[in-house]
Amino acid sequence: MRKLIWILIPLLIVVAVWSFWPRQKPGLVFYSAVSYGPMLAQAFTKESGIPVRVVEMSTGALLARVSAQGRNPQWDVAWFDGASAAAGLQRAHLVASGIVPKDIPWTDLGKSLIPADGAWIPTGYTLAGVILHPAKRPAPDTWDDLLQARWRGRFAMNNPAISGPTYPQVAGWLDSHGGWPAGQSFLLALKANGMQVYPKNSNTIHALSQGEVELAIVQSSAAYALAAEQPGRWAVSIPKPAVLLPRVMVFADHLNAKQRRDAADFARFMLSPKAQELAMRKGAPDGYYWPITSNAPTADPGMASTKSLPLINLDPAFWGARESAINAWFSSHILGQ
Repeated sequence: MRKLIWILIPLLIVVAVWSFWPRQKPGLVFYSAVSYGPMLAQAFTKESGIPVRVVEMSTGALLARVSAQGRNPQWDVAWFDGASAAAGLQRAHLVASGIVPKDIPWTDLGKSLIPADGAWIPTGYTLAGVILHPAKRPAPDTWDDLLQARWRGRFAMNNPAISGPTYPQVAGWLDSHGGWPAGQSFLLALKANGMQVYPKNSNTIHALSQGEVELAIVQSSAAYALAAEQPGRWAVSIPKPAVLLPRVMVFADHLNAKQRRDAADFARFMLSPKAQELAMRKGAPDGYYWPITSNAPTADPGMASTKSLPLINLDPAFWGARESAINAWFSSHILGQ
């Protein structure tokens, strides 16, 4: 009996220590503001065996949660629209650097969207702002045309402080009208011509459908999704210059070596032809995007080609650093009385 006790005591100690020893949870926690993110996460797990817990939210809510968690992140991978927002997380030291897989067949445009420090992975792009309008009615050719008397009080946009993808459109207007703060005059002119502002895409599109406005300035993916859903009723026009909006993926800075490899495999899968085919054909509304890899399927045929468009490719570091100040100015001078 005494011999048995001496055998059992070390065994019980090992069991107790093992029970209380902190262990890294397997798999990845994935924050997704991309509509097809959960579907592709499921496909990735099926192919790789790596479990992924998905938390879905809007871009604005995702960025707010990541910022609030700060240096105690509850996430591993996040996917959303906007390189300027990713640059903000990078400045706050909340994302890892050097995460871009080296074996991706990028297009030339794709290469231009990769940051020097590799703090985010571009996965495609939309346009920050296009005009959704009734199919049988005209639309402006340039953003400056919105200042014409014929459009007075007949156009609307989203609030950049609420709708994450809208801030890059505001930054694009500023960039093409003298920068910051010189470009404020253009936004003030839009206000003077009766521009309406709603919280986000759904609200602005609702105002359009109810006839409150004739032109809705929304992200291209939302516009093309509605135009495809109600063919013949709505049309999408792209005023010049168009503001390129990269879709980006970031990794939390706390990842250990194993998690970082898993996250890299996750990103690599999302950029594979198989995943992009799923995203573009079954991932509405966010499936309406332009790819940046040479082996990707072609974008939806209902979308305009961007090859001949003048595109504004914003400097993420410059405009990301000014997002809070510009949104505050917008709230005070455009939304304020």
